[in-house]
Amino acid sequence: MLAQLENVVAAFLARLNPSTPPHLLLALSGGVDSMALLHTLSQLRQRLPFTLSAMHVHHGLSPNADDWLQLCERACLENNIPFYHEKVHVNPQSGLGIEATAREARYQALERTRRQLSTQAIVTAHHMQDQAETLLLQLMRGAGVRGLSAMGEWDTDRYLLRPLLTVPKAELLQYATEHELAWVEDESNSDVSYDRNFMRQNVMPVMRERYPQLDHALLRSASHLAEAQTLLDVLAQQDLQLCDVRDEWLGQSIDISRLHALGDVRAKNLLRGWFQQLHLRMPNTEQLQDYWQQLSSVQPHRYLHLPLQGQTQQHKAYLHHYQQRLYCVGKPSALPQTPLIWQGHQSQVWGDWQVQFKVSKARGIALARLGISPAAITLNKRYGQPIPLPEGMELLLMPRSGGEALQPDAKRPRRELKVIFQMQAVPPWQRAFYPVVQIKTTQPSASQSLVALAGLAVDHAWRPGRNAYGLEIFLTPL
Repeated sequence: MLAQLENVVAAFLARLNPSTPPHLLLALSGGVDSMALLHTLSQLRQRLPFTLSAMHVHHGLSPNADDWLQLCERACLENNIPFYHEKVHVNPQSGLGIEATAREARYQALERTRRQLSTQAIVTAHHMQDQAETLLLQLMRGAGVRGLSAMGEWDTDRYLLRPLLTVPKAELLQYATEHELAWVEDESNSDVSYDRNFMRQNVMPVMRERYPQLDHALLRSASHLAEAQTLLDVLAQQDLQLCDVRDEWLGQSIDISRLHALGDVRAKNLLRGWFQQLHLRMPNTEQLQDYWQQLSSVQPHRYLHLPLQGQTQQHKAYLHHYQQRLYCVGKPSALPQTPLIWQGHQSQVWGDWQVQFKVSKARGIALARLGISPAAITLNKRYGQPIPLPEGMELLLMPRSGGEALQPDAKRPRRELKVIFQMQAVPPWQRAFYPVVQIKTTQPSASQSLVALAGLAVDHAWRPGRNAYGLEIFLTPL
């Protein structure tokens, strides 16, 4: 059994064909599946070029959770494998259910560690029976082709490797027993109020008795459906290009008239593929149909705003119809109400925003008007040294309050900022994220002047000359 399981995993890793020896992060629960995979990978390190680390996610849902953590840590210590762990909070009020919420928290923790360690992939111990259960559960939920594809061996979007999908659970149990491995039994696995446990305990045994090759057959069906989904994904990408997809601030946009020309089926397939590409939670059938009905009937010059359902609180996303284009974009945090005082640095943090202050020739707010010397400008550009403002002067960033006006062109009258937004074709949902720039002075007398709309417009009286330097200001959400 040792050689057989080793060969399966070794062949899987060989198919990856990496250009350099990969660093893999094993998701280690302490159950028999992941402990068997830990042992197998530990043995394979002696003859295959890869680095292995392991991580346990402590959900805090079981009274035995601390014991599971200690078991995982001890196993990694015995096998000389770097071990990491993280305790996560599972919110029972998330609306997704305990199972889904815990799974999401687990993968988020694994991904954080993967990034910190710069590992190439997260390895999980899902096996053949897990795959069969997933397909049937998705079928009960009325899933489409993507859901019925179940789990892929290589999930490129989430950097997940699943080398055991062709291995039966019984082989993993036999392997662990033969090699006297220690593992834990999650007491919640016997609770059939959870859908997966009900499927595993009550449904699958009956079906296997009638259909002995059930697991292999479902594995084969999932593979066929995965191939079909690949074709749908290729079609969606081709259709995105036909619809003139463009990168936008916090998202992308497409030509909605070309989307309409695709017809209902291809258009909805494009939307699914688009959401997947942008790493958004997939809408269910009713939600997608609702989006499409509203998009199909929208008038050419009407602004339409649709929140995408089911996204997390930290990653809200929206569909907007504006000037014959459909935007799919995220929504960042609001600008802080407390003004940001520039300290002369090239970068400062303002709430949930990173603010860049860039010295540029003939662009931005004239540094000479701020009383900045050429020497200070040179030191900033060459060495990144802070630019000191004269005593009694401050440069402030603050949200718009309404009614402000600028005169970007000396030959034209002052215009309200809302008009400048319209002239610059800034979509309505982005306008709240452009702060105004004020210059506040206390000498020789107190005054405060609006000089710019950050990243968009500068009052003509504050623009630098052709060969002079100015200060450009850009904001990026953290």
